[in-house]
Amino acid sequence: MLVVDDDPGSLLVAQAAVEQSGHECLSAADGDIAWDLYQTWRPHVVVTDLQMPGKDGLSLCRAIRAAGEDAYTYVVLVTSHGSREDVLAGMEAGADDYVTKPLDPFLLQTRLLAAHRVTALHADLADALCAATASNERLAAFTGRVSHDLRTPLTTILGYVELASMDSDPNPTETSDYLEIAGSSARRMLSMVEELLAFASIGGSLERKQLSLAQLVEEVTADLSLGLSQAGAVIECEDFVFDADQAQMRTALQNLIQNAVAYARPAVCPVIRVQGKRSITGVVVHVVDNGKGISAGDRSRVVEPLVRLHREGDPPGSGLGLATCARIAAAHAGRLEISSNQGEGTTVSLFLGGPD
Repeated sequence: MLVVDDDPGSLLVAQAAVEQSGHECLSAADGDIAWDLYQTWRPHVVVTDLQMPGKDGLSLCRAIRAAGEDAYTYVVLVTSHGSREDVLAGMEAGADDYVTKPLDPFLLQTRLLAAHRVTALHADLADALCAATASNERLAAFTGRVSHDLRTPLTTILGYVELASMDSDPNPTETSDYLEIAGSSARRMLSMVEELLAFASIGGSLERKQLSLAQLVEEVTADLSLGLSQAGAVIECEDFVFDADQAQMRTALQNLIQNAVAYARPAVCPVIRVQGKRSITGVVVHVVDNGKGISAGDRSRVVEPLVRLHREGDPPGSGLGLATCARIAAAHAGRLEISSNQGEGTTVSLFLGGPD
């Protein structure tokens, strides 16, 4: 907080009231010094006299408001006699409150409590605005990727349907080929739309209950049995009992185990270990594989929706698996972390917060 007054006695009283309220205090004997201090320190609250050398209180208020900072500064104007004209002029210049001289320390402390509430609310609003802006930017990028990924199969469908309709002397074999390609593209679009809808449904209210990690892995392994068998995959799991949403945890484990198989190293059978343990804030579930790994520069990218690495030998996919897992962790008041050495496997850790 910054207190400004050309009267040494009033300045000491104001400074003592601020410090007794538990705040750090800067002081200035005139408006010019105060303005320099404001530009350097950006105090949350300014308590300023109305009449003083250099910039007066009204000029200082106007300068603070004209600065247009993201963080809001609460201004308390100190008037000598509290005339209506002075109070109105101060409010019009940008002051938030006023006190009169001789300064009452108790009254100033009550004003500082109100100032703290207001500046805290402004800080929360600024954080919310920043988060909303970032969210809108992510949504715009996400929309762009969805549009791109859906446009390609849609263009293919339309192209081959048009070829079939333009053929004046239709060849049954060619027409069948055209329709097969169009059907394949349509199925790919449908699959992507279904995955997008599933991704959008993650989060919301959770139905937490006690779960067995070994049982969850057993159920997921049964669902993926054909693909796991074809890949020669080995699944190892240490049982662990924890609280979480059963459906969402099954989805997360299914995505992580599928990824471990899909991104296995050539000619190396996937070995996937699933284990859980207690953490400071709740629990953590690790899924460890011996696959290709993910480079450090790509780890933040791969959890974004529809982002794929397009490395040589990588299978096609929607780019939603890890994004879905990250969203499941966030829904459980946690986070997803990836640790990996490229070519030596990947560890995906789901940190889950405890129930409220």
